[in-house]
Amino acid sequence: MGNRHAREHSKQQDREASWDRLRSTPWQPFETRRAFDSGKPRVQIIRIPTFSKPVFWELCQRDSKWVLYPATIVERSWPNLTVQGYEPVEFASERLNSHFDRLVSMSLPITPFLNNMTGADGTVTQLALLGDLWSHVRYQWWSEHPPGWSPLVQIADEMLSAFGETTAAD
Repeated sequence: MGNRHAREHSKQQDREASWDRLRSTPWQPFETRRAFDSGKPRVQIIRIPTFSKPVFWELCQRDSKWVLYPATIVERSWPNLTVQGYEPVEFASERLNSHFDRLVSMSLPITPFLNNMTGADGTVTQLALLGDLWSHVRYQWWSEHPPGWSPLVQIADEMLSAFGETTAAD
């Protein structure tokens, strides 16, 4: 009986430590470690404007429920992007599931811009779809997006707008 309680206590401590690590220690979104019971990361969306606050959101699937987590971007340079924090926010699970379903059901060309242009000021947006068995895809654009990516960009903008309203209500 005592061993079972000790194991349960140890598991609870490990669970709390996993959450505390994400809340208090900077981490990279490309890492696979997450807090116990936070769900499987399925979508990440990152927007980094030159002159305003960057945002990071992650949609996770926990069994049949979907959960939304924001984090604060503490290092905004690629590829060293680093965030801190990981608290679930209230958002309808069905809406998160709908965003995911819309994203994974679309077909679009993978061709990035190939126009020999560069830029300095603007907004970088990255949307990643994360699957199982290490599969994932990341789309990233700066201010303007490749024309074939318009449906993806539209959903990303819808998500960022809706998620921003979530934090504005806090």
